[in-house]
Formats: sequence, structure tokens, C-alpha cells
Amino acid sequence: MLTLKIAWRSLLRHKAKSLVIGIILFLGAFIMTLGDATAIGMRRGIEENVVKSFTGNVVLVSNEETKDNVLFTPMMKPLKVLKDYDKLRYVLLRLSYVKDFIPMTRGGLSILGGQEMSFMGTFGCNFDDFQRVFGNSIKPVEGHLLHNGEHGILLNVQGRKNQYKSQGYWLVPQGTDLDKANLSDEAKKESNLEVKSSLALEGFGETNSTNMDVPVVGIMRFKSLNTLFQEATIMDIETYRQLFGYYTAEDVVEKLPAREDALLSAGEDALFGAGDIYSTGKTASNVTQLEKEIRAPQTVTRKINLDDAAYNYVSVVLKPGVSTDGAVAKLKAVMQDNNLPVKVLSWKKASGQLASTADILQIIIYVFVILLFFVAIIIIMNTLSMNALERTEEFGMMRAVGAQKNFVTKMFLAETFSLSFVFGGAGILVGVIGTWIVRALHIGSAGNEIFELLFGGEIFRPTLGFVGLVVGIIGLAAVTVLAVMYPVRVARRITPLDAINRH
Repeated sequence: MLTLKIAWRSLLRHKAKSLVIGIILFLGAFIMTLGDATAIGMRRGIEENVVKSFTGNVVLVSNEETKDNVLFTPMMKPLKVLKDYDKLRYVLLRLSYVKDFIPMTRGGLSILGGQEMSFMGTFGCNFDDFQRVFGNSIKPVEGHLLHNGEHGILLNVQGRKNQYKSQGYWLVPQGTDLDKANLSDEAKKESNLEVKSSLALEGFGETNSTNMDVPVVGIMRFKSLNTLFQEATIMDIETYRQLFGYYTAEDVVEKLPAREDALLSAGEDALFGAGDIYSTGKTASNVTQLEKEIRAPQTVTRKINLDDAAYNYVSVVLKPGVSTDGAVAKLKAVMQDNNLPVKVLSWKKASGQLASTADILQIIIYVFVILLFFVAIIIIMNTLSMNALERTEEFGMMRAVGAQKNFVTKMFLAETFSLSFVFGGAGILVGVIGTWIVRALHIGSAGNEIFELLFGGEIFRPTLGFVGLVVGIIGLAAVTVLAVMYPVRVARRITPLDAINRH
């Protein structure tokens, strides 16, 4: 208690230097608290807005894929078709740590017509299942969302604006009127705005790709990160398969009528007879009848199961509390045990640049805090060392009247830790209050992709964490200890003779 009282008197006697050290500790603690809250908020935002809303925790692709970055690649070249999906589905349904999963497709589309050639990325799925797995992460702005069995495409609200800039026309969902309130600023200025309700699309990157006119069913928004995902579109799985030349569920279940099947297997003589095909008579009427038969509706032998055709990846959502890395290791073993030709990837590896950019931003935050503390250590150490030398007479007199080196050490440590407790504690407290205030302000990303990643969404939501606060307090204590070690040695070396010589 005596040591602490002497320490406080000493601090008040050297107010200027105490204030300098205190301000450095305050700023370090404040920035550390706010920076850690930003990193936690970013991590949770990415998990909420990317993992739980779009990618899942684990992504399964064909083992023929050579690269890990499979979801967001330049030009969105289609992935390899995932083989043995029925068997894979059977296995996944029996894993206790898997909450849900959805098979999907991913590829790039060429947009035909318009002012210039352009591309967009698309994801094919059974949309009702997508909303079930990802918790209604997509909301309609115009039109309606897809339903299983319905054909069409959903455009991102920001992607539609980009489409207008590149193609020169404004897209509205089929069966709806133009909503002028949703027009971009450029579109509002046009006196004769061209409006379309469908897109002429062609699958990009597959030899069997074809083109077709795809109706726009709705304009949608993701729960967040709409600027980041502005070029992502979603279409029904059957339309995707047709565009990219995959076999469809209809191909699997449809069976030609007996006459049509016989017609396709018939030779030229059977079709046109042995006579002149230009002659009038019975043969011509036979051809007319055959054309009618070709155009007759096909007979479906059973209800279409959309899972009976091609997919090229599966998004897996894990149960709460399950480690992604641990689940990846388990799934790899499961795939190997069941002889499934499947490559298992964490969402970070599958997302490529998206996840790496988020990790880089987090690392930058932590490195900045570490550098700040490193600078603080040097400044505090230098200030305390000068303080110790300036107090040579004081420490020398203490030693002359019987004070031991340990007493000087305790007094110096008491002074420094008192400053750390008061100013550092105040910095942490202000950081906590500042975090609450910033979170309440709902600061937006203003459509900036980097800010969206930094925020973990479209709104800046720094989040305090108990572990982060504990680590911050430990970090502050570590800074104080490291900064005071050398000045304590300087103070301990001061002798009564040094005080006399100085005087």
C-alpha cells in the first residue's frame, strides 16, 4: 500500500510525462478494442451473409477438378459434372454433423443481342430447396421468386443496372409493368426506354452448349453483399442443363411413343416410299401424318425427379458448433470409404478470392494493432527510461536511506501499471462504447466491394467478443511489462553516489 501511495505521488509530480504515457496507452487500448470488434464483426458477417446464405460450410465437387477455387472464377467456366449423385445423397443424409445440403450447378452465360457481347455468372438449382437450405436469403424486388419446376432466371437488382449500361435495355419480369421508381438514374433520363422481359442466353465454355430465350421471372436482392454478388444470377436447374447441353430430368424420364420410336428407326424407303417424292398421291399424305405424329406430345412415364440429372457441386451446411476443418477431414474419409469420386473443399478454398480478400483484410487489422503496440512499447520505454534518469537524485536518496533495489522496482512497476490500469482501462471502455455507437449508426458500404468485405455485409456492425476483450486486456498487460523492463533496470542501477555526482 505504501508503495502504491508513493507511486501515485510520483505520477502527480511528473504530470507531463505521465500524461504522455497515459495517452499512448489509451489510444492503443481504444484502437485495439475497436479493431478487434471490427474483425469479429467482419468474420461473423461473412459467415452469416456468405456461408449461411450462399456457399454453405463445405463444397463438394468432382475429383476431376484440378483447382480449389470453384465457385467464383473469371468467366465462370462450368465445373465437371458430379458423378454418382444418388449415392452421394444417400451418404450425406446419414451423416449426423450435416444439417442440410443442396446440389447445384455453376457456369457462365453469353448474353446475345444488345449493344455489345457481355457475360454473366449463373447458378442453377431447385430454388425452393435453395431457400430451405439457406433460410430465405433471397428476397424479391420485382416479379416473384422461382418455384421448383418453373423455368426462368432471377437477376440481381444491381446486376440489372449493369445490364442496362452494357446492353441498352431495361429488364422487367414477365407479366409485370415497368416500375419507374426502380429505374437507375441513367434510365430515368431516357425518353424512349427499351424494355425487355427475357434474355437470349448461351451456355459458355461447354462444347454442347446451346442458346435459348430465357424469361426473367424476378428481380431479387440477397440479404446482403449485393454489390459483391451483383453479377450472380439464379436460374432453374432444367434451363441451366439445357443451355449447357447436359442431359435433363426430362431426358431421363420421357419415353417416345411406339410409332415415334419406330419412325426414328425407319429408313428412307419406309418414310418416303420407293416412288418420286414430288409426285402427288398417298405418300404425301403419309408424310403429313408422320409430321403430326412427330409433333404430338411426348408421354411421360413417371413424375420428373429433378435430382435424376446433372449437377456439378453440392453445398453442405453443417450443424451449429461443428468445426468446418474437422468436417472436411471427416467427409474426405467418408468419400474415400464409399468410393465416391468427390473432392471435399472448405467454403474458403471453394470461394477463392472472396475468402482470401476477407482474410487479408482481417490480417491487416491485426497487423495494424500489433504495429501500434510495438510503437507504443518503444515510445513508453523511451519515456520511462528518460524519466528514470531524470529522477536519479530521487532514487539515489531512497537508496541512501535504506531502500533496496526491489523497493525501487516495485515503485516503478506500480507507477507504470497504475497508468496502464487507468488510461488503458479507459481506452477499452471508450472502445466498447464507441463500438456500440458505431453499430447503432448503421454505417453503410455505399456500394463499395472492399467496404462490404471489411464490414462483412452492407452495414458496418462491429461486434464485441468476450474472448477479444480478454485478449485485449492481456495484450495491454504484455505491452506494459515489455515497455517497463528496460526502464526498471535503469532505475535499479542508480546508486547514492550517482545522486551525489548528479547534484
